[in-house]
Amino acid sequence: MSRRSILRKPRVLVDTTFLLPALGVEIEEDALKAIALFRKLEIYYLEVGILEAVWKVLKAIPLEHLEVVKVGLDSIRNTYNTLDIPVEAYIEAYRIYNEGHKDYIDALYYSTAKTTDTPWLTIDEEFIEFLKQHNYKIEGIIYTPEDLKSIIR
Repeated sequence: MSRRSILRKPRVLVDTTFLLPALGVEIEEDALKAIALFRKLEIYYLEVGILEAVWKVLKAIPLEHLEVVKVGLDSIRNTYNTLDIPVEAYIEAYRIYNEGHKDYIDALYYSTAKTTDTPWLTIDEEFIEFLKQHNYKIEGIIYTPEDLKSIIR
């Protein structure tokens, strides 16, 4: 094993929830606990997650606080890494959507994580239950700060 692979931080794809605090939007306590561990991880996000986050910003942040949003967007882009969505992930996400989960971005996160073999951090228990009920594999989904700690060396 090379020195570089020993020093490499574990990769994790984060759900949109984990982008929101950088934009000034409050999130659940468990999600904040997970964010506190990010310095020990190589964090990835999907560009569509930025779009989804901005939809939430439109409802939560007043116009006079847009500078916070701008700084947050710059911070996300300069601190985290984007993960390209493979073609196969778009197709699988379509299948998940067609089976009844009507949040296509959730499905894209899941299918991208699965296709790229990247652990995915989410707190969306409803979506996880949907996946279980429809016999999708949920290995690689991290949904508590304790689970996240387990992948940190």
